[in-house]
Parts: sequence; C-alpha cells; structure tokens
Amino acid sequence: MDINFDIQNEVENYDVLVAGGGLAGFAAALSAARNGAKTILIEKEGYLGGQGVIGAVVLHNFFNVFDATPGAPRLRVAKGIAQELLDRVQLQGGAIEDIRVEKFGDHTSIISIVEPEITKAVLNEMLLEAGVKLLLHSVIIQVKTANNKVKGAFVWNKAGFTFIAAKQYIDCTGDGDLAAYAGASFKHFKANEPGAYPAGFTFRLCNIDLAKMEDDLEKKGLIIILGHAVKPGGSKPELVRLKFNIRKLGFKKAYFFYAASLCPNELTYCNCINYGPNDGLDPEELTDAEVYMRNTLLEIVDFFRAKIDGCQGCYAAGVSPYVGQRRTRAIHCEYELSKDDCLEGRKFEDQIGCFSFIDISKLYVKNSGAFDIPYRAILPIEIENLLVAGRTISPDNIAFAATRNTVCSMITGQAAGTAASIAIAEGCSPRDIDVKKLQEILVNNDVLLKPIREPKADLN
Repeated sequence: MDINFDIQNEVENYDVLVAGGGLAGFAAALSAARNGAKTILIEKEGYLGGQGVIGAVVLHNFFNVFDATPGAPRLRVAKGIAQELLDRVQLQGGAIEDIRVEKFGDHTSIISIVEPEITKAVLNEMLLEAGVKLLLHSVIIQVKTANNKVKGAFVWNKAGFTFIAAKQYIDCTGDGDLAAYAGASFKHFKANEPGAYPAGFTFRLCNIDLAKMEDDLEKKGLIIILGHAVKPGGSKPELVRLKFNIRKLGFKKAYFFYAASLCPNELTYCNCINYGPNDGLDPEELTDAEVYMRNTLLEIVDFFRAKIDGCQGCYAAGVSPYVGQRRTRAIHCEYELSKDDCLEGRKFEDQIGCFSFIDISKLYVKNSGAFDIPYRAILPIEIENLLVAGRTISPDNIAFAATRNTVCSMITGQAAGTAASIAIAEGCSPRDIDVKKLQEILVNNDVLLKPIREPKADLN
C-alpha cells in the first residue's frame, strides 16, 4: 500500500542500508562498512544488540555439540565478527568464553556468556570505528519499490519522516519488516499455528547467595544444566549456567528456569516466562503478553524468596524493555534450509558459514558435525537489491531452531554485509555476484566455512 508522507528530510547517499540493529544487523553493517560501503544502520530502540543483549546473553554457539556423540572431537564452527565481538567484550570484563557445560552437555557442550550493558557499549564502539552511520530511535514504516528493487525507506523518528535511499538493503529486523514492506514473499506464523513460538521475557535476579541456591536445588534433584567458571574479577570457579525444573518445585506457570550468571550474587540472565504461542505481528496479542509477563515476574520473585535457599532477599532488575518475540515472519529465499539439511550436516558449494547447534533437545547434527549455510538462503526470491539475515531466513521449524541463534545470526549478517559491498563495487544485484569472491573475502575476515580443531580442544 502506498502512503503519502510529509517528508521533512531526504537522504540519498548511502551504499547500504541495514534495517535492524540486533546482532545480525550489527554484523551486516560492520562487514559492509569494513569492505568499503557507505553504510547506515536503522534501529527502533536506543541501543544495539536486540535479543542478544536483552534476551539470550548466552551466545550459541561457537562449537559443535560434541557431547551428543561419544568420542566426537571438539570443533570450532564459528569465528569472524562473532568471535571479535566476544573478544572485545571480554577485554572489558564483560564476557566468559568457552564454558564447559557439566550437565546436559549433549545440548550445548560449550557456551560463552556476555554481560548486556558492556556488550551494548562495545557494539556502538565497533560500528562507529568502522564509520557506520547509526540512526537509533528510528522506525522503518514503509518502503518504496520499483521494478523489483527497493528505492528507499520511509523512516519515522522525533525529527518526523525521512526518506532514506541506498543501493543495497539488508533486512535484519527479525520480523522481516523491510522485506515484507518491499513485497517479498514470506510466511506469517500466526498464534498457535505450526511453527509459531511463544514470546519470552528476561530479567536479572539480584542479591542471591549462588552457592546456597545451587546446593538447595541439587539436593532437591532439580538441576538439568549446570556450568561453572571463573567470573571476571574472580579467582575461583563459580556458578555461571543453570537450568532447573521450576514446575516440580511448585511454580505452575513455567516448566523450566534458565539462567546465566556473569556477575557476583546475581543471575545476570533469567528466562522462564513465556506467553503463547502468539502472533508477534498482532499489537493486541503483544500487549496481552506484556501485561501477563510483567505480572508473572513479580510472582517469580516471591516464589524464589519463599522456596529456594539463598534467595530470601532477592529482587528483579534489568528487566527486558519489551517482550521478545521469537518468530513472526520467514522470508522466502532462493534456498530454504530444511530439517534434513541440518540433521544430516549437508554441504553446499555456495556456503557462507557453518553451524552445529539446534535449540531443540535431542536433535543433533549427524556425528556432532556441522551443516553449511548456503548463500542462496539469504537471497529473497523477488527483490533484486535485498538480502536478509538473522532469524527470518528459513520457514522450516528445525532449521529455524538453529539459524535463529545469536552466533548463527552474526554469521548470516556478516555474509550479507560482505555480499552487499561486493554488489556495490561490481554494480550488480547480490544474486549475480561471484560467490567464490564472497567466500574468499569471508575467509580472509576469519569466517569459518568448515569446522576446525584448535590446540586447546583436547584440554577440555
């Protein structure tokens, strides 16, 4: 639908426009700029990182799930911008890398954790260093298209309406907004339909004696996932990863409680409250989710105080500014990863990276290997100057359980940004670039196209 706007500003001098500043959008904008493209990133919130900083601060996953296959080697499947981000955050005391999971390792085996506020600052720092133009507090509300090409985006912020044009566009909104507005074909996952996901809601839980809490839960036989590591500034291993059965403890509105702890005396990330499966494109359902989950949060705090030793004086902080909608649209692309592609660990000639983690218990890549992500999987089928990255790239439910994760989102984001820069340089559509050249640049920028062993692999 065409809408007439009173345009206060018009900008037409960008090579690449990235919509959405989550981890996929961060990687896309950073790689486009570093490869010579004049890049603008548009984000609706006042910070970068999206669900990677207000949701799952556990970065999934740089390694294969080797515990799922007896005798399988530990393999690294991801580096590139994702690893660079982790390294930068760790240097500022905001990350713990390569944590060996002690229980339920056949689901993750190795994890890394980042602290949200430090990560937000590092994301800003890296993009500004690369010369990316950041436009926060800004929403893309419509796009202009002609001849199967995006001509520009209508953006609203406190300055009014602005029309921003670029040569290439990358949709990293998570909901596929730019692609949908441009007329790209997509699948919409409505409430309670197959493939729909519930909305989530995360928070910190502070003023906890973590040792007492762990001991209490262990004695009650409730712990499912457990991990210990030395925290930033610490001197000995402490609790850093936890999952327990909260329903068996008596809380009936959730089945499991997931947490990560990066800071002393707190669970830095807590995840147990869900609503749905709901339609994340329906504002009334999103409103209902917000009301329900914020009320439930207060019940969770009271429950912990009453039922778990070490939590008698706990309180909630760092609450998500909005609910996290896991799935809304999937953009139809030239190739769509399937369940079998992932489980069989299939290879593709046009691969842009590899990945191993599937966030569904008891589903693993064959022999704890990895599957390739083809370049075609980030190319929408109709629009010539558009790429997509992050959690919108595959309608298949099992593939989505892999590609929606933070590290994989940065893999597809980095590839999209690099491909857009090549298209700019060659004056062609992203679908017409030389994929071998794309792969060469990605490898030169530390992207892994196949798993590798590391010297320290045998030490864990």
